[in-house]
Amino acid sequence: MLHPILNKRQNFITYSIIWIIVGIIHALIVSATYDVDISISATESVVFNFLYAVLGIGIWYPVYFTDLEKNKIANFITNHLASASLAVGIWLWLGIVIIKSVYNDVPGYINQLTISTPLRALTGFLIYAITASIYYLFIYYQNFKNKLLRESELKALVKESELNSLKSQINPHFLFNSLNSISSLTMISPEKAQDMVINLSDFLRYSLSHKNESLTTFDKELKNIDRYLKIEKIRFGKRLNVEKDIMEHCVNYYLPGLILQPLMENAVKYGVYESIEQSNISISAKCTTDLLEVHIANEYDPDVISKKGEGIGLRNVSGRMKIQYGREDLLKIEKNDKIFEVILFFPQNDL
Repeated sequence: MLHPILNKRQNFITYSIIWIIVGIIHALIVSATYDVDISISATESVVFNFLYAVLGIGIWYPVYFTDLEKNKIANFITNHLASASLAVGIWLWLGIVIIKSVYNDVPGYINQLTISTPLRALTGFLIYAITASIYYLFIYYQNFKNKLLRESELKALVKESELNSLKSQINPHFLFNSLNSISSLTMISPEKAQDMVINLSDFLRYSLSHKNESLTTFDKELKNIDRYLKIEKIRFGKRLNVEKDIMEHCVNYYLPGLILQPLMENAVKYGVYESIEQSNISISAKCTTDLLEVHIANEYDPDVISKKGEGIGLRNVSGRMKIQYGREDLLKIEKNDKIFEVILFFPQNDL
């Protein structure tokens, strides 16, 4: 850790200003107490306070290398008593020598200087304790900041890892079914098989290219959903009917990439797979200044849901929403009159 005073100019200036203020107070007290000329008290103040200001910079090193957490209390106290005694001893000796060499012809003042030596020594120890305490506070503050920074970086890495893990959970059944459908279509309808390959390729390309992106626009997500639905439309034909009701200006809002596809997959799985008649799926969206609200609804058979459960898709989306926004109230599920609806809220002011 770099020296807190020498490393930053602002800290050095602040440190100097503090000692100048202390020096002025010192000069006034000496002048009033010893009844000496202000020039003598000012000289004494400059000598003693300048010396201690220099020594105070050096106190950083015994503080830095005497860690309270790594040393026993006895060793800690002994180290600082030795360091303080050395610092105060040097300070007093140099100060008195300099002052006596200048004012040796003022015996009354020199006598007072000698008498006040024990009090000066006590003051020196007190200043050492205050200076050392400030240094320790600085060290603990810096360590606390570094700890918070490391925790923040760790949380960011964990969040990124969890998001990537969740985003990578593309339903293999969808891929297998699509490939099987393509295989079948190559024999009976090569044109549809070709369209399905193109849509599947575009869908996978989007999924891979946006895998490392945290957020994307609603417009891009809708286009990816269209690719997915085109694939499923080739498979299910008229059994799959999709209705959209999206406010035009909402398409520029942001949401986590690949967040809607698992929900559309669920809607197809529980709405179309189990039905021999036309099944309706709807996706709608509305937005305010700081919130995008998306609804995905499908017709379903309650018995099928209860047997199969809600699957990994909803858990995936719920987990990603919680990680991305740090909230658990952004996903709602409603079941009414054989309609299964998922409502998602995407805050825009938390981006």
